[in-house]
Amino acid sequence: MAKDIHEPQEILAHIILARVALISTMYGLSEDELTREGPVGKWSVKDVMAHIGHWEQVCLEEFEAHLRGERTGKDYRDVLALNDQWEAGLHALSLQESIDMFEITHYRLFGLLSSLRPDQWSGYIRIWIPGATWHHFEEHAEHIRTWRELVLNSIKETA
Repeated sequence: MAKDIHEPQEILAHIILARVALISTMYGLSEDELTREGPVGKWSVKDVMAHIGHWEQVCLEEFEAHLRGERTGKDYRDVLALNDQWEAGLHALSLQESIDMFEITHYRLFGLLSSLRPDQWSGYIRIWIPGATWHHFEEHAEHIRTWRELVLNSIKETA
């Protein structure tokens, strides 16, 4: 893997842009639409918000440990198995709990990243950031955007 040479401000800007694009796919959805299965398999938009919030929480915990000079010892390489393991608990969250996890965890993670000194932007931090933030946001924004276009627009057209 090539070394990430982007300046921290570029990385933060990329996170902001990807996050805004993700949120824009959710904007205007009703409570029913937010909780309807389909955007990502059987996941609703609510479930996607909880899923993203959970991964950002994992990232935040890893970064906090790393910055203290510690390792959590947890293995996150098999993300699909972990998603399956966490799915029932995240699905059980209410819409408001999912929104809170999605918003609060993001702001905590972004706040931590914004406060890092240049020497703290280590390879470890840089390896985690894309998958836990902008790549993840872009992946699910595309899912939700496609679902809205294919499913929701066809429902509105037939109504």
